[in-house]
Amino acid sequence: MSITVYGAGAIGGCVGAYMARAGEDVLLVDRAADHVAAMNAAGLRITGFDTLHTPVKACLPEALRGPLGIVFLAVKSQDTQAALDVIEPLADANTVVVSLQNGMNPPGIARRLGAHRTIGGFVSFPADWQGPGHIEHGGAGNIWVGELDGQVTPRLRRVFDLLSHSVTAHLTDNIEGYLWAKQIDCSLLFAQAVTNDDMADVYGSPRYQPLLIALLGEGVAVAEAAGIRIEIFDKLDLLRMRPQTAPEAQTAARVLSDFAEFWRPRVKKRTGPWRDIAVRKRPTEVDHMIGAVIDEGKRLGLGLPLNEQLLRIVKDIERGQRAQGTHNLDELDQLRMSLARR
Repeated sequence: MSITVYGAGAIGGCVGAYMARAGEDVLLVDRAADHVAAMNAAGLRITGFDTLHTPVKACLPEALRGPLGIVFLAVKSQDTQAALDVIEPLADANTVVVSLQNGMNPPGIARRLGAHRTIGGFVSFPADWQGPGHIEHGGAGNIWVGELDGQVTPRLRRVFDLLSHSVTAHLTDNIEGYLWAKQIDCSLLFAQAVTNDDMADVYGSPRYQPLLIALLGEGVAVAEAAGIRIEIFDKLDLLRMRPQTAPEAQTAARVLSDFAEFWRPRVKKRTGPWRDIAVRKRPTEVDHMIGAVIDEGKRLGLGLPLNEQLLRIVKDIERGQRAQGTHNLDELDQLRMSLARR
């Protein structure tokens, strides 16, 4: 069965490079012509946490041919449907698309291709695209993969084996719980992204931890109302983020402090959304990440006022109407305290 990585940026490029180094016959697909040309001419270079330089095969989307086998989809959430426009005509009965994306994309993929052609993936390792033919690996991490119905199938085990070339891979019967954990965690990602501070400094700050706990708690409330069994990852126990007593609030702060220390030694110091805004000067995935949780909250009759304001701040920064800095968290914290007094 053929192996395709569609979207050879930070995550896709990283997993594709390790598959190629392991001898897998993998094709990397990307819409950036200079990136494709560099990979074909000189291979794909990984630096940072690990160092490797390996030959790869790459092509532009219009050169992709079917029938496709296993497709690892690693494009931005806002580019999912355009990618599926290319993939769908090349799919046959054996094609399976594995989402390695931020956002709740597997249900949308399943609506286009069918649940029988969809596997969910939760990526929890850092990486950044540095330039044509060059990915920076930001630190050790994990990937969880699961069938949408929770079954452990031969094709899922094959996907697990392929991803194990790059990071620690796990099989799960609750991929929805991991995807929701990432959706909620996105409040932390964007809280850092509206500043210029490191992740560890933001997450570990006693000044901002009450705000971060409240942001996460809004998302946890939505997931619980939706009947989701939220999973723990990278020491982040999100179920601790709805404290009702002072000791519980202290426990929640310790969880964030531990999470900060998890990130402190890693090569990647700031989030992907921060890099989108500050370095690559492009829109983030905020509508598919925080926005999706807000929308589900509305469907369930739950408001997320802090996350709604965080989304507005991100949009203002994207439009050049405000600067990044901790003043944005100060503004959010003023809102938190005003809500608490009501």
